Amino acid sequence: MTAAKTKRRTPDGTAGRRPRKRARDLPSPSHGDLISDLPDAILGSIISLLPTKDGARTQAISRRWCPLWRSAPLNLDAHDICLNKFKLSSIVSSILRDHPGPARRFSFNHIRLHKPKKKLAEDAAQIESWFFSSCLRNLQELDISFEFWGGLHASVDHYQLPLPSMIRLAPTLLVARIGMCKLPSDIAAPSLNFPLLRKLTLWLVSISEEAMDVLLSACHVLEALFLQDIHDVGCLHISSPTLRIISFSATLLGREELVVDDVPRLERLLCQGVDGETIQVNKAPKLKVLGPLSPHVSKIKIANLVFQGRIRPSLGHSICTMNILALKFSGPDLNAVLGVLNCFPCLEKLYVIWDKYLKAKMKNLYQYDPLNPVKCLESHLKVLVLKNYTGGEEEVGFAKFFVLNARVVKEINFAVCDTIAIDKNWMTDQLRLLQVEARASPDARLKFRSGYSRWQTNYVNSSDLSIADPFS
Repeated sequence: MTAAKTKRRTPDGTAGRRPRKRARDLPSPSHGDLISDLPDAILGSIISLLPTKDGARTQAISRRWCPLWRSAPLNLDAHDICLNKFKLSSIVSSILRDHPGPARRFSFNHIRLHKPKKKLAEDAAQIESWFFSSCLRNLQELDISFEFWGGLHASVDHYQLPLPSMIRLAPTLLVARIGMCKLPSDIAAPSLNFPLLRKLTLWLVSISEEAMDVLLSACHVLEALFLQDIHDVGCLHISSPTLRIISFSATLLGREELVVDDVPRLERLLCQGVDGETIQVNKAPKLKVLGPLSPHVSKIKIANLVFQGRIRPSLGHSICTMNILALKFSGPDLNAVLGVLNCFPCLEKLYVIWDKYLKAKMKNLYQYDPLNPVKCLESHLKVLVLKNYTGGEEEVGFAKFFVLNARVVKEINFAVCDTIAIDKNWMTDQLRLLQVEARASPDARLKFRSGYSRWQTNYVNSSDLSIADPFS
C-alpha cells in the first residue's frame, strides 16, 4: 500500500505554495518616500516655489529635509508669514538674518512706517539693513511698497527710497515693482545700473522728469514698463531701445502727459483708466496693440494721427502696423467707431467696450459712406468683440452693421451683461434681429457668452507678457 504524499502546510493551516518572487528590481526608498530621494538641487527648487510659510515648514518633515530650506533660494513674501502687520517687520528681519541666501524673491507691500522723525529714522535703518543683508545679495524679484501709520497716504508723506539700496540690488534684479514712495532726486549716480531688469512697475510713486530719464537709461534690457498714478511730474518722456510694452494708468493728482519719444521696438501701448491725460507717440514704428481709447483721453497723438478728446480723429493719416485695438464708449456710437477704424486699415481684432458710467461722448462729424467703405472691414478685420452687450435696440443696430459689412470677419463675440438671462428664445430673437442669414462673411460665427459683470472696470491684462492679446 503506497503511502499518500502529504502536502506541507503553513502555520495557518493552508496548503503550502511556492512563495512569490519579490520585486527586487524596485528600489526601496531610503527615507520612507520617493520625493526625499530626489537630489538637493531639485528639492531646493521645489521649496523656493512654495509660499514662504510652507517652505519653512518643510524643515519639520524629516532630518533629510531639515537643512534644505536654508540652502534653497529664498522666496520671501511677507504676507504669507503673518497677518499681524505690527509683527511683520521683526519677523522679516529675523528671516533675513537667519537665512544665508541667495533670495529669489522679496515681496513686502505696505511696509508700516512711523511719522515721528525719531521712529521714522529707526524704520528707515531697519529697511536699509534688509537691503544690505547677505541674503538679498543676488535678489531677482523685488516687490515693495510703504505706508505711514495713521491715515491715507499723500504726496508729502512719501517715504524716500534710499539710493544705496537701489544700487546694491540693481545688478541682479529681473523684475521690480515699487510703490507708494519717492525716488531720490540724486538718482543720477553713475553707479546705478540694471543690466538684467526686464520688467519695471512704478505705482503711486513720486519722481522727477530727470530721475525717470536716468532710471530708464540705466535699464539696458527693459521690455515692459508699467506706470500707475505717478506724482509730482508734469511730463514723462520715454525713450528706450528695448521696451516692447508701456502701460500707463490714470493719475490721482493732476493731469500728466506721457510722451513716447523714441521706442523703436514698442508693440503695445496700454492706457487703462486714463482720464484727462495727454499721450503722444513720436516714434514707435512697430506699434501693434493700442487701447482702450475713450473720449476721456484729452489727446492722443501717434505720429501725424491725432485723437483730440471728444472729437473724431484727424483725416488723411493712417497707421498700418496696428493689429489689435480696444475702444471704450458710454454706449453704441457707430459713426465714432467707424471714424477711428478709418485710421487703421490693417486692423485684425477690434474690442468695443460699453461702459455706462463713462459719461463723455464723442462729438461726431463722421458719416459712413457706403461708396467709400472702411478698408479694414473689406479685407482685414477677423474678430469683433462687444463687451457689456445687453441686446437692446441700439446695440443690435451697431452689431448688425458689422454682420452685414465685415467681409472677412470670422468671429463676432458678444460678452453679454450678467443682468441678461440667455435662453433659447432670447438667442433666436437676437439672431433674427442681427440678420445673420444675410451676413457679408460666409465664415462669420456669432458667439454669445453670459456672465460679464457690468461692474467690471479692469479691461486689460497688462502684467502677463506671454499673452498675445491683453484685452482677451
